[in-house]
Amino acid sequence: MIGCGRQRLDPWAWADRPAIVERRALLRLLVAATVIGVMGPTMAHTPYRQWQVYRQKHLLIGTHKADPLSYEIGRRIAAALAERLPESRARVTRGPDAHRLASLLTTGQLDVVLLSVDEVEALARGAPPFELYGRNRLLTLAGTQDHHLVVRPDFPVRHAWQIAAALPPMLEPVGTRSAPLHPGVLSFLEGGAVPDPAPDEPLPADHRH
Repeated sequence: MIGCGRQRLDPWAWADRPAIVERRALLRLLVAATVIGVMGPTMAHTPYRQWQVYRQKHLLIGTHKADPLSYEIGRRIAAALAERLPESRARVTRGPDAHRLASLLTTGQLDVVLLSVDEVEALARGAPPFELYGRNRLLTLAGTQDHHLVVRPDFPVRHAWQIAAALPPMLEPVGTRSAPLHPGVLSFLEGGAVPDPAPDEPLPADHRH
């Protein structure tokens, strides 16, 4: 049955195969070059580029649809920040699930996310369901009994202090063993003055994290 339907190969029919392959490859390159040349100006305004520009102007609070409560809490956080820290231009955004938020946070595409306490612990340890992302050092800005607002360690101290000062009363400055409080939050709790911007840190009005 192995030979059933097998066609007899003519070695001469394949003699020009390398030349055919080369011509096809060259044709693909020419087509690609033409498309890039025509769409170059348009590609500079792709949705991803628009997202990058939007991120530079707004503090986005990441929540996800699989946890509807996270969106409600995130919405209240964004409203409080928009009122008390207007230069943050805070907005709430919603991903499809916790995996998407983990991806955006760990790759630096999102700075602040709201996850359940169990999700924070799992992401910090690289435990299921976040094995793909390995261990991650996370810091907490604030939290409720069930959810924590977490960031990466490179989140500016000044911004963490300002957010801590502007958060609504519903949130408490509580960290976890895997995601302790951000140094900026600790400074605020200890009565320290708002930290000066780091040398390479933009002013809050510009708000580029």
